[in-house]
Amino acid sequence: MQLVSGRFLGLSYGDDMVPTIEHVERWADPFIDGLLDEEPAILLEGPRGSGKSTLLHSIARRRNATVLDLDDDSVLQLVREDVGSALASPGLVAIDEFHRAPEVLSFVKRVVDRQGGAGRFLLAGSVSSFLLPPGTETLTGRAHRLSLMPLAAAEIFGATNRWLGDLLTAGEPTNFRTTLERSEVFEVVAAGGYPAALRRSTPAQRTRWFASYLATVTDRDLPDLVDVRHSGALSRLYRLVAQRTSATTLNTELAQSLDVSQPTVASYRRLLERLYLTTELPGWTVGVSAKTGHRAKVHVTDTGLAAGVLSLSAQRLATAAFGGAFLESFVLNELLRQATTIDEALTFAHFRDRSGIEVDIVVERPDGRVMAIEVKSARSVNQRDASGLAFLRERLGERFECGILFHTGPITARFSDRVWAVPVAALWGGVSGAKDPLEGGKS
Repeated sequence: MQLVSGRFLGLSYGDDMVPTIEHVERWADPFIDGLLDEEPAILLEGPRGSGKSTLLHSIARRRNATVLDLDDDSVLQLVREDVGSALASPGLVAIDEFHRAPEVLSFVKRVVDRQGGAGRFLLAGSVSSFLLPPGTETLTGRAHRLSLMPLAAAEIFGATNRWLGDLLTAGEPTNFRTTLERSEVFEVVAAGGYPAALRRSTPAQRTRWFASYLATVTDRDLPDLVDVRHSGALSRLYRLVAQRTSATTLNTELAQSLDVSQPTVASYRRLLERLYLTTELPGWTVGVSAKTGHRAKVHVTDTGLAAGVLSLSAQRLATAAFGGAFLESFVLNELLRQATTIDEALTFAHFRDRSGIEVDIVVERPDGRVMAIEVKSARSVNQRDASGLAFLRERLGERFECGILFHTGPITARFSDRVWAVPVAALWGGVSGAKDPLEGGKS
């Protein structure tokens, strides 16, 4: 990544010196390249502005693919008139914003079913295919689905290693240390990962971009696909969720705040998920049989967007009571983004038992082993802060692989058997992705 106008961290917001990015190498790029050698179709989904089009065009150029951009109305009209001729090609066909012509999916299904073969179609869209009109083909079983969310902090800073991948391999964290202050950590949280926002050179410009982005997605783009009867309600709902991120939010209180019915709130919450603006983290239990039914936590999928639409600067986030909630959502998002290109089916959830013991994030591996993660915004933590991790360790026994207590302090510490405290900056490798002066080896 190229940084312009100074370092990202270590600068006050009054200086108006934040990075603008020229280009970021996406982890998904080589991953998709490999999948195209195996799969007939790849469905790349994620929020508008996350970088899907850039990635699609990059891969298409390397593979000399036919590209159809359905954001171009002239191309869209021709595809709708004769989808067979438009998509006919002996090689890869790359289709951007596929959701604007749902008939494309039916054609892709027919080709895959009749001809098979690898590397036939690469499709990208800004809304989930499950949000398209009833009866629309979803390519279930025919296409490999891959989410491309906004940039992970580790991508922004060019980290050479992926923290989650290293943890899955080693079973314990490296002895990471950092010189970052708590306020600097929250600069990363408040920046988020949308490339267009990171190209803005001042916090005020980014805030204006976030407000415009939310209005575009919820009030202008979405009505083309579904009937949103309450004007502005979807963007207001997003703001309410942002204020409560990482909480188990009830539809009753949201309905009262919006002055709409509970069924409407439930429907709009699903729409926010289909637009990749929020995600629900299900409840988890120790037993295999009851992983659903526990109330889900609702998280924003990008803390920069959430902070921007709420007009929360990094300084306010670092000092406000809900800074911890934003940091928890940030950690979850970073882990989910790192997991996208890890070739292991990981399950993410949160844990809360009847006595009130909680663990923010539970990562379960296919073989049943568990990694438990707790997030604290304090610089100083102790074993009491890791009590939920210790509880799960005792309940799970050998299934418990490790527990991580993320904090905003400078060093890694081993609290007890298989439980560590780790600086949250370890997720992106410190300031710039190069070795931090205090970084060490294995703990």
